[in-house]
Amino acid sequence: MNSQKPRIIPWLIEQIYSQQYPGLIWDNKEQTRFRIPWKHGLRQDRSEDDVKIFEAWAIASGCYDPTKDSPNPAVWKRNVRSALNRKNEIRLLIDNSSDSQNPHKIYEIIRGNSTGDNATSEGLYMNDSISPTTDITSWNSPGSQITVDRNLEQGLTQISLSDDGEVPVETQETVQQNLLNQFFPNNTFATQFDVKIYYRGTLVKNTIVKNPNGFHITSTNQLIAETNLENVILPLPSMIHDHKVVAEINKILENLQLGTVVEVRDGSICAKRLGKCRSFWSMTEMPTTSEPNVIDKSDYCVLYNFQQFVKELIEFIEQKRKESPQYSIWICLGELWPDDRLWKKKLIMVQITPISMQILHELSYNTGASSLRSSEINLQISDSLSLHSTSDLLNFLKEFEERMECA
Repeated sequence: MNSQKPRIIPWLIEQIYSQQYPGLIWDNKEQTRFRIPWKHGLRQDRSEDDVKIFEAWAIASGCYDPTKDSPNPAVWKRNVRSALNRKNEIRLLIDNSSDSQNPHKIYEIIRGNSTGDNATSEGLYMNDSISPTTDITSWNSPGSQITVDRNLEQGLTQISLSDDGEVPVETQETVQQNLLNQFFPNNTFATQFDVKIYYRGTLVKNTIVKNPNGFHITSTNQLIAETNLENVILPLPSMIHDHKVVAEINKILENLQLGTVVEVRDGSICAKRLGKCRSFWSMTEMPTTSEPNVIDKSDYCVLYNFQQFVKELIEFIEQKRKESPQYSIWICLGELWPDDRLWKKKLIMVQITPISMQILHELSYNTGASSLRSSEINLQISDSLSLHSTSDLLNFLKEFEERMECA
C-alpha cells in the first residue's frame, strides 16, 4: 500500500511543470530551486488557491479523500512540510512565510538525488505523509499522574544526537509534533497548571493541577455540581505568626467555601466567582494600573487566551513588539486588586502558570531571545531540544496558530 504512494520530490517537480498551482514555480533557470506559496492560515487574505498544492499532496498521498473527509488545510500544510524536512535530497533555503506581500518558501534540490533516478534511494521517498492524530500521551486519561514536564523529559531522553551534537531534523519533527499533540489534542487547547498560594507574600502551597479543564479555588473539599474541575484547597494559615493577619485570612477562608473557578473554555482561560468572597485578577504581580479587575459572579470572564499568547510570542521573536508575553495570572482573594499596595502585602494571592505556555516560553529562550521574561528558565529542556534557529521556532509556533484556526 505504501509503495503505491508517490514520492514527494518527483511529485512536486511534476506539479511545477504542470503550472496548475499558483505560486509553485522554479526559482532559477537551472531548475534546482523552487518556490512554494506558504501563506499563514490566520491571514485574512488567504484563498483556496493558497492551499491547493497542499490539498493535492494530501489526496495523492492518501491522507485525504474529498468525498469522505473534512478539509483541514493546517494538516495538509504540516504534512508537506514534514515530508520535505525528512528528505536529505532537499533543503529549505529561504523562509519568507512571514512576508506580508508574498509569503513563500524556497527549497533547493540537491542534484543527483532529486528526481529519483537512483534506484537505491527509492525507499527514502516512501511514507512521506504523517498522521495528524499521532499522540504520545492522553491528557484526559483517568488517574494519569504524568505531568507535562515528565512527558517532555521522557521524550527528550530518547533523542539521539548527530555527530555535531545537534538534534536531527527528523527527530526534532517528532518531538515538535508530540508537543503539538500534548498542548492541542483533538484541536482543543489543553494545559496543566502550576498553582502557587501566598499568604502575605509567603508561599504556603504549590501544586500542579493535572486536569486540563481547570480547577476550583476553595477552602473546603467539596464537589461543585455539573463541573469536572480539580479542587485547589487553600490551607489554614498555621505558618503565619501575626495573629491579626491570621484572623483576617481566616475570615476570607470562611467566605471562600464556594470559591472561584478557573476553567479552560474555547481556548481561553476563564474565571468565575461562585461564592461570597470577591476575586480580582491581573496578568502581573506588579501592575502599572490601580484600576481593579473584578472576576464576575454572573458570568465567566476571560483572563487570558492561548491564541493571544502564541501571537504575542511570534511578534516578539519577529521583533514586532518590545517585550515577551506575560503568561502568569495573579488572583487576589477578598481584597481589591490591583491597587496601590504591593502584592506581598495582600492577604491571599494565587499565582497561576499554564505549563504549556511556560514550556513554549522556555523553548523560545533557547533560540536566543534572552530578554524573554522568566525567573525560572529550564535550561535542561531548552538545551536538550535545541531548536536550530528562530525560523524553526516560528514555524513551530505557527503550527499552533493553524491548529487553533481549525478548532
